[in-house]
Amino acid sequence: MLNVTFITCESGTDLIVSFAVAINDLYDIESLILMRTPKFEMFLYPHERGVHVSYEGDADEDEYEMLKSIRIGDSEVRIKSTKRTFELNIAQVKKAEIEAMLQLLQKMNFDNSFEIIR
Repeated sequence: MLNVTFITCESGTDLIVSFAVAINDLYDIESLILMRTPKFEMFLYPHERGVHVSYEGDADEDEYEMLKSIRIGDSEVRIKSTKRTFELNIAQVKKAEIEAMLQLLQKMNFDNSFEIIR
């Protein structure tokens, strides 16, 4: 299970939920990013539309990895993509950051392209 130290959310042209994953210590982090750009999806093929998943340091960043489901518990999040599953410990994350994440995920899922499980 990956330990998340904080979550950031951005809501502009791009809708972004970014999880800061602790690697070796509190200051060594990698980002797990969920991103969607609804404004430009009309220019994409249907299989490319939806929430893109990327993990910092992946060698295979050119291949589309799409969000299929996200399960949110009290202290953990399970993200299932078209390629793999991430299990995240969010026990250290502030409640306000979790609430912001939930609101933005709802906004990202305007077309029910993935499943949100609570």
